[in-house]
Amino acid sequence: MDASASDTTPRPATALAVTDGNVHAPESTFDALVDLAQQEERAGRRVAARALFEQAIQQVRTEAEAARVSNVFRWIARTHHMDGNIDAARDCLEAALALAELWKDDAAAGHAMNVQAIVCWQRGELDEAEHLQLLAHGRAVQAGDAKLAAMTAQNLGVLANMRGDFVVAERQYTESLREYRTLGLTTDVCVALNNLGLLFMAQQRWEEAERSLLEGVQISGLSGDLIARTQLDINLAELRVKRGELTRAQGVLREALEVAIQTGDASAIGKSTKVLGVIARETGSFEEADQHFQRAEDLATARGEIFLQAEIARERAELARRTGENRKALQQLNRSHRLFTILRAQPDLADVDGRVADLEQEFLHVARRWGESIEAKDRYTQGHCERVADLGCAIAERSGLDSDAMFWFRIGALLHDVGKLVIPEEVLNKPGKLDADEWALIRSHPTAGVEMLADIEFPWDIRPMVESHHERWDGKGYPHGLAGEEIPLIARILSIADVYDALTSVRSYKRAHSHEEAVAMLRQDVGTFFDPTVFAWFEEVASDTSRFLRGR
Repeated sequence: MDASASDTTPRPATALAVTDGNVHAPESTFDALVDLAQQEERAGRRVAARALFEQAIQQVRTEAEAARVSNVFRWIARTHHMDGNIDAARDCLEAALALAELWKDDAAAGHAMNVQAIVCWQRGELDEAEHLQLLAHGRAVQAGDAKLAAMTAQNLGVLANMRGDFVVAERQYTESLREYRTLGLTTDVCVALNNLGLLFMAQQRWEEAERSLLEGVQISGLSGDLIARTQLDINLAELRVKRGELTRAQGVLREALEVAIQTGDASAIGKSTKVLGVIARETGSFEEADQHFQRAEDLATARGEIFLQAEIARERAELARRTGENRKALQQLNRSHRLFTILRAQPDLADVDGRVADLEQEFLHVARRWGESIEAKDRYTQGHCERVADLGCAIAERSGLDSDAMFWFRIGALLHDVGKLVIPEEVLNKPGKLDADEWALIRSHPTAGVEMLADIEFPWDIRPMVESHHERWDGKGYPHGLAGEEIPLIARILSIADVYDALTSVRSYKRAHSHEEAVAMLRQDVGTFFDPTVFAWFEEVASDTSRFLRGR
């Protein structure tokens, strides 16, 4: 995810003593304590920073200092947010906003809203994040606060980038960067450079991305901002992974992870660990990759970082695909799909659609591989799953199934015979008549298929296709003897496609029938085996079904 604009300004150092785990600041003024607390925060010592901020509040002596307590609560909230204590962060931000409103301080209110928005978008609450950013920007304009105006413009650019509106995002980032440079805000300059780097990466503008990130690394190194430096290093490493420079990426990540651990930046630890997992996977260290992904997922889940959880699940799916773990690949793809769908439900999050589309293609790829595994056991069914899927989709389209459902119908059709994987090959390929026990095994494959897919929560329910494609309209089918409209419509559609393909294929016990013969035989079973309405849809597309016979 893009980094958010910070709201800190570097301040001079002040002495600090730490004994017995407690912070002991010299007797000091409100301003001096705030300066010292911000120094501790930039160094990643957030417990010490909070203690000093709280001491500063106790040292308030003047009305001018009291008016600034809103800012102190906001800074305390920021430290809680970094530690993953979201409830405490939100409580402090509400206090900061209430105090700002009490003092009629538009700038302080805008800053509080800005941090509230950052918390929201990292948890996937994008509508609320944008609403708060717009309010914060309006307060910045009213207060004439150039820093806050630049900051909120930067963060609105982040949201535009997340939606795939790269032109708007680049304009916002560039304008904010110019203002930050003018104001001399080094931390915010680094954030803007980081976001520009991510934007250029998304557009595969590799050289521009590297220039932006390297400049940010240099500036953060000179200013001693460890938090900004860590985020820049992680994104620089991701850039190098995308360019195939795995050794260089790994070196940068190791350093970034050490600093993140030192500063207690759990979000950065999660992101860097995820990228280390990608590197391990790409170099063939699959067990190490899985360990990295698990650790990153635990951290992301604990912090409620939906984007990071979704990305990790996708990377784990690719790992499972490479190791031939089809079930695990589908489980992880489904998890990633579900998380991205949560974000897609937010209006205007356009770029997530592209990610979801990619995931759906991965579902299709894995389902096809699993279908091929079924056919590898049964030499008489080569191409059966693909042909049934093609014909079933043609009938389903005629039924009025929408485009999203059509995609998952194809997945279900490809997997409808997955239960045959547990049936011995000698039974599947037996040339003669099956005995009672063998026939019972064959009849068990719908239930076995459902059991195999039980742990996979598909985005669309394909279970009825696997379980009920051998049910009959008259109730004499299996495994449950469902009748009429008790049988799910998608299973009734699949049933006709399945039987048609069986009739027109060579099997151990029969020759292949012609298209005309198969249609005539199916027609005889309308009202007993098949739903009359579904058969009528089949007949409407039957003039084109000869294409399903090709390539046999």
